[in-house]
Amino acid sequence: MRKAWLPLLFLAACGTQDPSGTGLEALRLTLAALPPAYLGEDYTAPFSAEGGVRPYTFTLDGRLPEGLSFQGGRLFGVPKEKGSFPLILTVEDAAKNSRAQKLTLTVSDPPPPRLALVAPSAQEEGPFLLLARLEVREASGFQLELPLKDLTPDLGSLKAVSPAYLLDYDPKEGLLRLDMAFAKPLKDREVFRLLLTPEKPLVPRLTPRVVLYDKEGKPLGQPLPRGKPFAELLRLAQAWGREGKALEEDLDEDGKVGEADLKRLAQGYFPKPEAPSPEAPAGGEGEKGAP
Repeated sequence: MRKAWLPLLFLAACGTQDPSGTGLEALRLTLAALPPAYLGEDYTAPFSAEGGVRPYTFTLDGRLPEGLSFQGGRLFGVPKEKGSFPLILTVEDAAKNSRAQKLTLTVSDPPPPRLALVAPSAQEEGPFLLLARLEVREASGFQLELPLKDLTPDLGSLKAVSPAYLLDYDPKEGLLRLDMAFAKPLKDREVFRLLLTPEKPLVPRLTPRVVLYDKEGKPLGQPLPRGKPFAELLRLAQAWGREGKALEEDLDEDGKVGEADLKRLAQGYFPKPEAPSPEAPAGGEGEKGAP
């Protein structure tokens, strides 16, 4: 009797692990949705499956946007047209089992980069850090104008991801101006932090003006008014640390691109607010003396 129980126990165990009796997990695709694609940017989407009998064979039916290809279970390329493209992905295993799934590939214009300022959301009475992160897409730099009502910046506390930056603060106007360029385009990085001190208890409310520059150095909007082009700061960042003769970015001609050249560039970079012209006195001698 004891011997007869062994096969029954073995079969019962197999039945618990695999009710279908095939010894295999059901074939299934593991991709829930296609990631979005952006016009003119590299795109790749590998497909995968689980269960069934390996190896798998993938097929993709439907019209792909111009610039994309499908091969070896992978969608790749650089899309050259926008729109929504319905597709059907099918996987077949070595046992000729198959599964299909409807997918939609969306191609749109690339979203612009964003400079996100992070400040406390509660009332502050003492110094606090203002953080800035570059998000969404690569950028080669930015221009920032930040009104600081009832807030005083500690300019010496500024920590920047790049040494190529120019900073100006007008305490009379309460306006902070910061332009920063990167040696290489950055994305999803903290780019600076600055200590601010409230003049009275307050919840920080910031209303910045920001112009970002894409990875080719083109402004994404109207550049903020400056005494010199931002392109000069960008070239300085890209050449930072180089040594040699007759370097265009070597403004002080010491054979090296660095801090001294940044100081040269800073001269006249931030234009001073124009003082209002004095009004001529009304009537009498004032009228006679007016040109």
